[in-house]
Amino acid sequence: MSIKLPFRHLEPYFFAGLFDDPILLIRINPGHRMLMFDCGQIHHLAKRIFTHLDTVFISHAHMDHWMGIDSVIRHLIVADRTINIYGPPGLADKMEAKLKGYDWNLTENYWCDCRVYEIADKTLTSWLFIGAQAFRRQQPQQQTISDQVIYTDDYCQVKAETCYHDIVSIVYRIEEKPPFIIDQETLTAHKIVPGPWLSELKKIYLSASHPPGHHHLLSQIEQATGLSSAQLIETYVKKLSPLAMGYISDISFDQRNLNKLLPFMANLQLLISECTYLANHRQRARAADHLCTTDLSQLLKNLKPSYFLPMHLSKSYRKQPEKLYTELLAPPETTILSLPPFLTPQPLQTDAIKYEAFENEDIDRKTT
Repeated sequence: MSIKLPFRHLEPYFFAGLFDDPILLIRINPGHRMLMFDCGQIHHLAKRIFTHLDTVFISHAHMDHWMGIDSVIRHLIVADRTINIYGPPGLADKMEAKLKGYDWNLTENYWCDCRVYEIADKTLTSWLFIGAQAFRRQQPQQQTISDQVIYTDDYCQVKAETCYHDIVSIVYRIEEKPPFIIDQETLTAHKIVPGPWLSELKKIYLSASHPPGHHHLLSQIEQATGLSSAQLIETYVKKLSPLAMGYISDISFDQRNLNKLLPFMANLQLLISECTYLANHRQRARAADHLCTTDLSQLLKNLKPSYFLPMHLSKSYRKQPEKLYTELLAPPETTILSLPPFLTPQPLQTDAIKYEAFENEDIDRKTT
C-alpha cells in the first residue's frame, strides 16, 4: 500500500532496514537538496544522493551513527563547496581526529570545506575545516540559538533538543515553513485590490537564506498603505500550523528526557524513533539507555503523531522482527509504518550458492 505523507516541500526517505544503521534522508523541493540524519554504514547509497547532500545532522557519535562521515567526505571532496555537519558537543574534536587519520599532501584549491556545528542548549559553536589547507581547523565562531532553530532555508527549518543516552544525544524536529493563505476578507475590508504584488509578498515571506530584492509592484502597495513589507505580511498573510517530523535516536526513557521530549515533539505528522528492545527486555533497555516497545507505546499515546516509523531494532531479534509491530500500541490517530528487516547487503547463503553451481554444472553436461 502506498501512503501519501502530507508534506508539501519535504520528502523523507529512510535508507535502512529495521536492523540496519539508521539513515534518514529528506529531500527539499524545489531544488532537490538533501538533509541526512545520522550516517553509520552508508556504502549502499547511490552517488547521486551525495551530489545533492547539503547538511548532515548527527544524533551522537557512536559508530553506527557516525562512521559514515568518512564516506560523505570521500564522495564530496572535490565538490568545491562547504559541507555542514551538526551534532553534540565534542563532535569537532572527533572530526579533527578523523581527518588527521589521512595524509592530505595532494590538496587542491577546489576541495570541499567542512563546517562542524556543536549544539548546546542555547548556543551553536562552529569550526571550519578548510580542504585546500589539508582540512586545517579554524578558530571557532559562536551564535545564540533562538527558539531551538539550528538550520533554516526558504522551505524548512530544523530544531534541536539535547537529550541523554548516557552521553548527550540530539533529537531533531524538521518543520516545513508554515503554510499560509492570503486573508481576502481583510484585503476587502481595507479596500486593497489583490494582484501580482501578492506574489512578491509571498516571495519575501518565504525568503530566509537570500535577502529580498527590489519588488516594484509591492513598493507601490507599501507607498499606498504606508506599511512595510513586514507589516503587510503581518496584516494580510495568515500562517497555518507547520507540518513537522521528528527524529529520535538514541535516548533513555527517563523523566529528564521526557520533560524535554514531549513538548518538543508535539504536533507531528511523522515520528521516526529508535525502538531497540522488545517489552520483555525492558530492564536491558534501561541499562543500555535505549527505548523498548513499552516506552514507545507510552510516547505514542502522548504525542499522537499521524504516522510512526520504528527503527534500529536490536539484531538479537533478527529471527522475530514481527514481534515489534505486535507489541506496539498506537492510538487511533496514528498509523504505524513498517520496514523490511535489512536493506544493506546480507551475507551470502553458501548452501544456496553451492546448489546453484551444481545445478548449472548438470545443465552444462546435458547441453554438451
